[in-house]
Amino acid sequence: MRYEFLIGLRYLLARRRERFVSVIAFISLAGIAIGTFTLSVALCVMSGFEQDLRARLLAFTPQVTIERTDGGVWNPGDLEKKISAIPGVVAVAPYVTSQVMAVSSTDSGAPGLVSGGILRGVEPHDNGVLKELKDTLEVGSLDDLETTHPVTIVEKGVKRVVQLPGAILGKSLAYELGARPGDPVILISPASLGAGIGPPRLKRFVVTGFFHSGMYDFDSTLVFVALKDGRALLADDASLESGLELRLANMFDAPAIRDKITAMAGPDFEVKDWTTANAPLFAALKLEKFTYFMVLLLIVLVAAFNIIATLVMQVMERRKEVAILRTMGSMATSIALIFLWQGAAVGVIGTIIGDGTGFVTSFLIGKYHLIHLPADMFMVSNVPVELNPWNFVLVAVATIALCMLASVYPALQAARLRPVEVIRYE
Repeated sequence: MRYEFLIGLRYLLARRRERFVSVIAFISLAGIAIGTFTLSVALCVMSGFEQDLRARLLAFTPQVTIERTDGGVWNPGDLEKKISAIPGVVAVAPYVTSQVMAVSSTDSGAPGLVSGGILRGVEPHDNGVLKELKDTLEVGSLDDLETTHPVTIVEKGVKRVVQLPGAILGKSLAYELGARPGDPVILISPASLGAGIGPPRLKRFVVTGFFHSGMYDFDSTLVFVALKDGRALLADDASLESGLELRLANMFDAPAIRDKITAMAGPDFEVKDWTTANAPLFAALKLEKFTYFMVLLLIVLVAAFNIIATLVMQVMERRKEVAILRTMGSMATSIALIFLWQGAAVGVIGTIIGDGTGFVTSFLIGKYHLIHLPADMFMVSNVPVELNPWNFVLVAVATIALCMLASVYPALQAARLRPVEVIRYE
């Protein structure tokens, strides 16, 4: 072990006449520990919110979509087989989607409540893309979309039993419509209303299930039906979107797979992925995370100024010792290293304490849900936490770097001391 490190540690140990300096060093260490603790916990919580939001958005937003540039309905069978063979693609399925109006029915058969929504026609059977929908279903199953169901309706005061296809609604949308499982709902294509030619295009469905994703935008608008029923309703809808949606083994491979599909499909198709569809939102989250990092790093910066004060006082009190070491043959670099080692020791010890306690605290918050939130405001009932090791590494590197920089000025001042002048006047 180098003697510069041993001397530096000895200078940090308190003796009677230097106890005040050691107290300031301890305050610096405590400030660094508090700063790194706060910073690491904040980054874990921000990463947790980002991960949770991304998972909720992608629950009902396809990771990659392929559509025709002319917006027409097409048979994607051949392209679907080619895309399924691409490494990293877990599932491929066709879909149609468009805006609709949902109308519930009263017990007398009259129209009830009305709400706008987004219809998604999907393949219910063996559809790997709909994994998140299956996980969020509270009532019913996807198999209910494949078959028709007997429902009693009232028309002109007469009751009759009809066979209706199933529909799965978001829980908030069902609440707005006052619809329960087994109730009929009418879906109307808004494009047919705007055309003003002939009767509006509409189709009656029966509510077979609810889903609850925690995202109000999804829960209050989405209606899932079978693909064939969605195409039958939206055949002449100008806003119809028809294509393929993909589920990937790794969502972050979406841009690379998008480029492969673009080259494979040709200019007649438009390929999008989730990174471009939600780019502004995730860019804002990254900016917010960076802002939190820089603001909380100021706590460490304040502690670093205490390190400067501590080492400057050390240099002033150790002038005689420094002069003696120089006359004994120590180089100016070695003198500087003595004080650099002191700053590094304070920084490393404070970082280990702060990062360690931050990791334990973040782990406990995530595992035992120690902090509760109102779910209607934050979409989650507990603070989410992601224990990303790179967050702790980043905090440690930034903290130790600041402590080392804070030690440079006092170290240079010590290295510039002239032993002859110190011995002559002191």
